[in-house]
Amino acid sequence: MALWSRRAILVAALATSLPSTAPAHEEVFGKIRIGHPWVQAAEAGAAGTYGCIIEIKNEGDVPERLLGATLDGIGPGTLYEIIESDGKVTSRKVVGGLAIKPRGSLELTPSTYQIRFGKIGKTLAEGEMIEGTLVFDKLRSVPINFMIERKDAPPE
Repeated sequence: MALWSRRAILVAALATSLPSTAPAHEEVFGKIRIGHPWVQAAEAGAAGTYGCIIEIKNEGDVPERLLGATLDGIGPGTLYEIIESDGKVTSRKVVGGLAIKPRGSLELTPSTYQIRFGKIGKTLAEGEMIEGTLVFDKLRSVPINFMIERKDAPPE
């Protein structure tokens, strides 16, 4: 009995010492796999927020192009490229979308590409999901669930 109790205590201690992260999720539409789309938490009334996607894989033989996104109750989002030069970070709108080659992939990380959303009409609370869409050239608008992540620690 004492050995079992020590093991239980050790397992509990290890479990509580691990970082708490939201589980990754994946959505599939035909030959396109969308790995863990997320949006940064924000309070209602905030000027804006951004969203990213761990990876979009094109498992097909035809190229696809990501054009934008929407969030329910927030509205459309615009793609931006993040540019770092000489220690300064700037951004610019992506014109014409982002290409996803056949059998290729695309990552939208906070330091590469972002989907920026304007004025936030409702609170986006960490750990919740929000419905939205991703807009593609060929697939058109596909429904997607974005995980809402902490402001200071987006997933990697």
